[in-house]
Amino acid sequence: MTIKNALRATAYQSRLGLEVLPGCNLLNLTDAQKHELKQSLWKHGVVVVKNQNLTASELEEFARKTFGSLMFGRNSFTLDPDITPDIQSQYTAILGNPKGFDQEPAEKIYGARVWHQDKDGVPRIEELDMNALYVVMLYSIKVPEEGENGQPHTTEYLDLVEAYNNLDSSQQQELAEISMYQMSPIFARPNIAWDDAPKKVHPIVSTHKVTGQKGLYLGSWNTAIPLGMENQREAAQKYWQDLFETVLKRTPVYSHVWEPGDVTLWDNSQVMHRGTFYDSTQYQRIALRLGVVDC
Repeated sequence: MTIKNALRATAYQSRLGLEVLPGCNLLNLTDAQKHELKQSLWKHGVVVVKNQNLTASELEEFARKTFGSLMFGRNSFTLDPDITPDIQSQYTAILGNPKGFDQEPAEKIYGARVWHQDKDGVPRIEELDMNALYVVMLYSIKVPEEGENGQPHTTEYLDLVEAYNNLDSSQQQELAEISMYQMSPIFARPNIAWDDAPKKVHPIVSTHKVTGQKGLYLGSWNTAIPLGMENQREAAQKYWQDLFETVLKRTPVYSHVWEPGDVTLWDNSQVMHRGTFYDSTQYQRIALRLGVVDC
C-alpha cells in the first residue's frame, strides 16, 4: 500500500483498498461471496479483487449479477473495428491507449486526472438521489511500466468519511448547514445554460445509506455550486477549491498500485479519486471502466 498526501509521504493505515475474495473468479461468485463483497465495499469504500481474466461483456455480467441492472453510459458505446471485441461492450468504457502508443503525450491535468466523484452522472437520472450507491469498477488489463516520476502507475483515492472526521467540530457544524447543486459534467460546457443543466441539491455533509456514517459529498470543482451562489460561478469555484484544499491537507491519500488482473471497486458515496499521469507515447495502458447503481 502506498500512501501520500499533498505535503509529505507518511506511514498510514487506510481503511481503503482492502483485498477481498482471494482466488475467486468474479463470474462464479456464490450468493454468500456477493454479500461479502458488497459488505466489504460499504465498510472499506475501496476494495480490490486480484488475478481476474475477464472480457468486457463478462465484466458487465458480473456487475448485473452482483449489483443490478442500472448502469451508466450512453445507450451504446460504438464498437471500434480496430480494437478486439473482447474489451468492448455496451456499457464498458476503455481507458488508456488500446491502439498503441500515442503520437503526443496527454496533458497532465484534465478530466479524470483531477479530483472528482463519479456521481456527477446521477443528476441525469430522475429516480436517483445524490446518495445513490453508485459503484465504479476498473479492471486493469495492461499496466504502464511506470507512472509519474518513475513511480508505479496508480489511481489515487481520498476517504471522505475520514475527511469529515478530521475537520474541527466548528467546521463540521458550519458545513452541515450548507447544500450544493450537483451538476452533470455536461454543465461544464460553456454553451449550456443554467436552466438546461441536469442538477440536484445535496448537503455537503452526507449520511451513507448503508453504514449511516457521516462523510463529505463534494462532487467536482466545476460541477458543484453552493446554494445561493448560482450567479457567482467564480466565487463558487473558489469556495469549493478552498474547502478541498483544507480536506486534502488533513486527509492522507490512498494510492492503488495497479497490477494486470486487478478489479478495483469503489463506492462514490464515500470516496473521491483521480487518475495519475503516464507517458502514453512510451507505455500502453488498457483498463475497462463500468459504473452501476446498487439496487
